Amino acid sequence: MKKWLLILVIFITGCSNNEVQQDSLFLLPENTTAAIANNSLPMLLVSTNLDTYLDQASLVYRVSDTKVVLAKHNSWAHQLSEQINQRMVANLRTNQSTYWPVERNTSMQLTNQPKLQIHFTKFNGAFTGDAELSGEWLLIDAQGQPIKSDYFQINKPLKETGYEELVIALAQGLDDLSRIIAEQVKPL
Repeated sequence: MKKWLLILVIFITGCSNNEVQQDSLFLLPENTTAAIANNSLPMLLVSTNLDTYLDQASLVYRVSDTKVVLAKHNSWAHQLSEQINQRMVANLRTNQSTYWPVERNTSMQLTNQPKLQIHFTKFNGAFTGDAELSGEWLLIDAQGQPIKSDYFQINKPLKETGYEELVIALAQGLDDLSRIIAEQVKPL
């Protein structure tokens, strides 16, 4: 009996010394640039959506050409589509002067306003060592007619390994995307 008790104590002690994986929550880094509101510009309603497999609480990582996995202990602290939308609005306010980008707000009447819709088919890490962003954006005029659209594919190499570096690279990819869109929404 004493022998079994000793084995049990050793087993419990050994298990308690093992490191426990901590869960980590991530936010896209804060955008430090600020634009001064220009009431003379037409408002531009910006909306962002993601493919279903990306619109998850967990960070997504592509482990091969055909397989993606959801991180078990690394998640977004806030809904990803909202974080992306907020960053794109802030970046577009700084990077162009044709429109005043805004997020959807139920208290504002934005039915007859131009709209920018951004759809992501990739917003993930990859086995290649890159953060991947791809999808399509569509600029729609106040009457609901398409003005411009384009596909995008951005790969940002991670400077180091790890989910924190992935989140930073994804944010840098969003910054690049906002500059690309801003260049194309300038008046003809």
